[in-house]
Order: sequence, then C-alpha cells, then structure tokens
Amino acid sequence: MTRPDVDVAILGGGIAGLWLLARLKRAGYSVLLIEREALGAGQTLASQGIIHGGLKYAIDLKLKQDSAALADMPARWRATLNGSGEIDLRGAKLSAENHLFWARRTLASRVAGFFGSKLVRGRVEALDPADWPLALRDPDTIGAVYALDECVFDTSSLLTALAQLHPGCIKAGEAQVEDRGDHVTLDVAGRSITASHLISTAGAGNEALLPQLGLPAKAAQRRPLHQVLVGNAPAPLWAHCFDTSDKPRVTITTHRQKDGMLVWNIGGLIAENGVQQSEAELIATARTEFATLLPKLDFSRSRFAGFRVDRAEGATESGHKPDGPILQRRGRITLAWPTKLALAPQLADLVLADLPPASGAAQPDWLDWAAPAIAPAPWETVAWK
Repeated sequence: MTRPDVDVAILGGGIAGLWLLARLKRAGYSVLLIEREALGAGQTLASQGIIHGGLKYAIDLKLKQDSAALADMPARWRATLNGSGEIDLRGAKLSAENHLFWARRTLASRVAGFFGSKLVRGRVEALDPADWPLALRDPDTIGAVYALDECVFDTSSLLTALAQLHPGCIKAGEAQVEDRGDHVTLDVAGRSITASHLISTAGAGNEALLPQLGLPAKAAQRRPLHQVLVGNAPAPLWAHCFDTSDKPRVTITTHRQKDGMLVWNIGGLIAENGVQQSEAELIATARTEFATLLPKLDFSRSRFAGFRVDRAEGATESGHKPDGPILQRRGRITLAWPTKLALAPQLADLVLADLPPASGAAQPDWLDWAAPAIAPAPWETVAWK
C-alpha cells in the first residue's frame, strides 16, 4: 500500500477551498491545495461578499429551507474576525457591518409585519429615517429601511487572510487526477503527488471530474448572471431592494478600486434577467432601474460595465438553487459545491464528517513549488462605458 504524501488534496483556491484547508489543518490533517489560475478567480471575487443569514430568501415574506441553512452563518463568520471562531480571520476586513433591506414607499407596509414577527426577531432592525444611509434618504420614494444581521466582507482581504494562514500548503498548477483505489494520484507542475483523499471545490472545474467518477453531466448545473458595475457611484450603499418578486430587484454592494474610485457591484433580478441582454442593453436597463428606484441620486459622472458570472453548483431536479452545500463522493474523490460563499463553513463541516481521522503524517513543504497569486477583482479589469 502506498503511503500518501498528504491526507487530503484540495482542488480550487476560492473561499470554499481555502476555508476547508484552514479547517483541515486545524484538525491535524496534512493538506495540499492546488489552484490552476489565481486565488479567487471565477465565482469568489465575482460574489458580493455578503454573509447571508437567509432573510434574502424570505423576501416573499416566507421562510424556506434555504433560509434555515443560512441562519447561523453570520454569527460563525463574525466570530472569526476576533479570533474566537473556527478559524482566525483577524486579518480580513468588513466592507459593511450590516447589509440593508429597503422597501419602496408603496410596499413598506407589506414588510413591516413580517420583519416585526417572532420568526425574524433579533435578525433585523428597523432603522429610523435619521439613520438611513445617504443614498436612501428620499422619503418620497423610500418607505422603510432595515438592517439585517448580515455582514459584508471585502473579498480580496478575505482571500488574503485565508491564504496567509497556511501559505506553504497552497500551490499553483493544473492537476490530472486518478483514483488508484487506496490513494489518489495528482500529476501537477511536473510532480506526482499522492493523497488519501481528494476534495474538489473548483466550481465549474468540478465538471471535468464527473465522467471519471461515473457521474452524469447533469450532476452539476450552472446558473449564470450578468452583473452590473457602476464606477464613480454616487454614494456608498450595501442593500437589497424589496419588490413583489421572491428575489431582490437589485442587490448593491460597494467596493473601492485601487485608485480609490467608488464602485457598485449589482446583483439580484437585474443580473439574472440580464443574462439574455448584451452589455449595452444591461447598462440601459440599470440606468432605467436607478431612475425609478433611486431617482434623487446623481449618476451623471458614473461609468458602467457588465460582467458575466457562471454560478456552478451541484444539481437539483428543478434546476433551482440548492438549499445548501452539495457533496458528490465516489471512492476517494469528492466533488464539493458550497452553493453560497456564506456556506463555506457548513461545507467544511460536511467534508470533515465524511473523512477518516488524520493520519498524523508530517506536512510536506515543497519549498521549490510556486504559490498562485490572488486574482484581481472584476472592477479592476473591466472596460468602463
């Protein structure tokens, strides 16, 4: 029997893979994480950094299963910021302490009863108009603003903090994988590495392993987005806009380009519906939306861009978003999808529960093997219009 080089190899250096690496190391496993591009490339840096507590998925005023899966996540993530959580993220930064939820004046009464109910008590706070952010101080249009128990991370700083926890375990390259029965072999960067188990958190990259595991292509799914970026945004804002749909009409987070420019990253229905639109059509839709939702804000100096994102997930029969993380295991290889950035801790729970105890083997150092860089955020690379 071959003695593996490491207990666990991880493919994919997004938040899910890096969080899993930190949890495995804390549990005593020897681990190698391999990233073929750059840390955070793809879904992580395209995400808005919101640690959802589930109320976004109760926007139709009903709490569902996916809401329950997220309910504990804000507390778990916040604990990491002061070093008392399951991993130490004191080097990461929050963009906002709370994500907000606003209702237009015509719909304010509809949400008041729900947000005052026992179901959500302690997870939301109604804000006095004097405490509304400047971007929402328009009593003719805005009817209510609530602070959700959801923090928003600066994703670049989050990636940096996670990567700095165990830098010697993170290496660059594209791996060819084979399950040998008693171990997994990875041919990568001119090396042959053996691992007792392989966990792939590579998002869309997981799909390449489906045939090898005897899984059909339909075991994975993608839900694409066409998100809007607004450069020279008129004011900072982190908020969902409530409407009559079961999804936010727009979800806005605020970021800073390296040159200091204020940028909005916009998801929600506008990004889902925008998949069928060209960039020019999406930008025109965004301008119309803001003229309706936030008519008093000045976008005359703003610049716009669109960027496309493929949300790769484990499949559901309906094709809708899974309620929580999904694992697909065959032999010693596991494909893992967190579904949401916020659910990375829950994904790590599931993986750890599925693994045998750590072998106690020493961690290899591979000092001559380069580490991947951290990918740039989308707003650093788009062509502004």
